Amino acid sequence: MQRPNADSIYYAEFLQFQENLQKRIVALRNERHLVQEDMADYELSVRQYQRMEQDPRAIVSLWQLFKIAKAHNLSIDQLLHFD
Repeated sequence: MQRPNADSIYYAEFLQFQENLQKRIVALRNERHLVQEDMADYELSVRQYQRMEQDPRAIVSLWQLFKIAKAHNLSIDQLLHFD
């Protein structure tokens, strides 16, 4: 998995994207009255999920996004739709 390069012209924009995604993930979990431990039912370790909620830079893979979308009965498109 390639990590964002701080020298990239897209780096700041990508960090903003990760922050928006982090906020969306937290909001979805809270709306459903789930705790972080509930995410283990969707093949996300509690520690891995905690890192994603605490540090947006920990959200790095499409596989993670796919499992989070499944946990909330969403498509990846819907997960990535920020208001």
